[in-house]
Amino acid sequence: MRALNTSACMSASMLALCLAATGTAAQTTASAQAAEPTKTDSGAVVADIVVTASKRDQKLRDVPSAITVMTGDTLGTLGVRSVRDYATLTPGLTVQEGSGPGYGKIFIRGLTTGTLQQSATTVYYMDEVPFTASSANGGGAFIAPDPELTDIDRVEVLKGPQGTLYGASSLGGVIRLVSKKPDVTAFSGSARAELAAIDGGGFGYSASATINAPLVTDRLALRATGFCRRAPGYVDNVGTGSDNVNRSDYKGGRLALRWTPDIRLSVDVVGQMQDIDTRGPALQTSVAGTLTPDVGTRKFNNFFDAPTLVRYRLASITGQYQTDAGQIIATSAYLKSQLQLQTDANTTYASYLPIFATAGFAYPAGTGVAIESRVDMEKKTAELRFVSKKLGRIEFVVGGFYTHEHMTSPTNVVARNMTTNANLPTPLGTIISTPVKDTYEEISGFGNATVYLADNLDITGGLRYSHNKEDFNLNYSGVYYTAFLGGPVQLPAVHAKDDHLTQLATLRWRPTPHLSVFVRAASGYRPGGPQVAAIVPPGAQTQINPDTVWNYEIGIKGDAFDRRLSFEASAYHIDWNDIQLYTLFNTSQLLANAGKAQVDGFEAQITGRPTRLLTATANVGYTNSRLTQVDPGVTAIAGAAAGDRIPQTPRWTTSATLDQLVPLAGDMQGQLGATLRYQSDRVTSFPGSLTDPNVRLPSNTTIDLRAGLKLRNYQVQFRVENVTDHVTVSSYVTGAPSYAYLTRPRTFVLSVSTTF
Repeated sequence: MRALNTSACMSASMLALCLAATGTAAQTTASAQAAEPTKTDSGAVVADIVVTASKRDQKLRDVPSAITVMTGDTLGTLGVRSVRDYATLTPGLTVQEGSGPGYGKIFIRGLTTGTLQQSATTVYYMDEVPFTASSANGGGAFIAPDPELTDIDRVEVLKGPQGTLYGASSLGGVIRLVSKKPDVTAFSGSARAELAAIDGGGFGYSASATINAPLVTDRLALRATGFCRRAPGYVDNVGTGSDNVNRSDYKGGRLALRWTPDIRLSVDVVGQMQDIDTRGPALQTSVAGTLTPDVGTRKFNNFFDAPTLVRYRLASITGQYQTDAGQIIATSAYLKSQLQLQTDANTTYASYLPIFATAGFAYPAGTGVAIESRVDMEKKTAELRFVSKKLGRIEFVVGGFYTHEHMTSPTNVVARNMTTNANLPTPLGTIISTPVKDTYEEISGFGNATVYLADNLDITGGLRYSHNKEDFNLNYSGVYYTAFLGGPVQLPAVHAKDDHLTQLATLRWRPTPHLSVFVRAASGYRPGGPQVAAIVPPGAQTQINPDTVWNYEIGIKGDAFDRRLSFEASAYHIDWNDIQLYTLFNTSQLLANAGKAQVDGFEAQITGRPTRLLTATANVGYTNSRLTQVDPGVTAIAGAAAGDRIPQTPRWTTSATLDQLVPLAGDMQGQLGATLRYQSDRVTSFPGSLTDPNVRLPSNTTIDLRAGLKLRNYQVQFRVENVTDHVTVSSYVTGAPSYAYLTRPRTFVLSVSTTF
């Protein structure tokens, strides 16, 4: 089966390459989101980047908030494959590694509480569709969406709360993946194939192809994208003898249909899917008797490989109708995701197995313990909005949003035969089973309005009112409950509901057409939910309230020297209130609104294009996030205290890229480039944590080099990623059991691509 998948993957890529070679296809048209390019005095052709972060088309420099944008061409040139890759190039954006691709935490501007965080503070969008689970019980904090970056027009990272336009959980910001849309005017396509090898690790490959075909010229077009990729592994499991066990296989595709019956109406129907199958995690064994990972060995010792599986299925339809006063946009979507995770828990729990013999459940020698987790989510969303044109001195966006999310999540502690890795038969097989059912529903109305006080001065105000409710069911079963409690335990269903208002105010001044200065104040919230516990002691919260942020920001954006220089900078202060923290309340572990925090920071980016052949970009981010208050009425199991640094957040991040084109014979060009990434040290948890001892993770610096040749629409590139082979710990969970995850060692990549 593996050979068949590999053959099919390579065949798809070769087919696309052959189609390109026939010469019957036209060159790829420019993105619909790119403004008309301008040639500078130096000969450099520079196009304005147009984004839809404010749910209307705007030039990047005119958006009164901090945004980092990476175009699809840039992603390909730099070898960016995942959210983890572009996070290292985006000031303020951090990814905390999880058990494999698709797992982990994504946060912006330090808004996280580390390992014990229960729900997301950053929302992930695919075009018009939110990927992220909204509730604390929906697994949103543990799922880091990782869609393949194939046929992507751009990635927009919106920093600071986006509550009025994007709603719940956008405390830190929003990540938007914007795919390329079908072109009804011309046939076009692209293809890419890569081979990869990790120094001291395994081999990998990838292949992708896109075809854009007008079915009815100027009226109907189909765009089809397919991809498969094997990300090579580099960590061995000595317990099973498996080498390079953290190998991942990606496969999927997207079908998009665009119908434009007239110049006013367009309808986009999209279906996409992706599977990520990972043999095991990139874990690292600690030095005996310590919490220090033995980074040099690149190995761990589990009695099985602990595979993970991630699946996405997404279908959406978006209609846009242009009226004389503005645009009506309606979107409806259905998302189905599944995540499966297995964890070796033998070190932590196997010593308890003999206790069950006293109740008649004797486990044989050679029994190990594993945790099997699964999250199945179905998410239905709909949004209707009206985006006005500039009507006199006013323009506005007004709309409504609805989401319904249903999640089932069985987590089982199971007994396995350590030789065969098979679960023991009933009744010994399941030690503890905790199936969860959760339903979250939200309805909201929103509006932003901009008033132009003068041609170069305007103010914007925004409001969003949200009503959400949640129903939660949990029961316990397994050997433990049969042995000591007489049988399964069914907890009563719990419910919660809440209403919340988010707000926005901005002042923007544009002294010249190429310069914009803004002041912004915005709020955001993360939904609360019912208290989930077998016993809620008197005086404890039965419902968790939303936590909220206010973000105050000043920024500047612009370009100069005939667009050869572009820049963006912002400074901000954030007040975070009613933080959701795990606490000990009369010996019970409960969630509570138990703290406050503040974040101060700045971000800056500059891009220079002194000639049409040279481009240089540099950025820097500083984040000082710390707790300012912890409720004295509770003892936080997270060990939080006023003054503590927020976990997993580096104070400093910076990156720089340099790309030079070299004219060669005829139409051939050489390409040379380099990328530098730096991340300062972090702490893994709060200093007094009762479950996860605090460890300081070292700073991390990596350098990538690349060289290539380009001849008309064909391109060959060779990259060396992490040239110095600097391997360190990317993330560390220090509880029981402990998990340290390693950065990728030196990697060699050969890439061949074409457009047609």
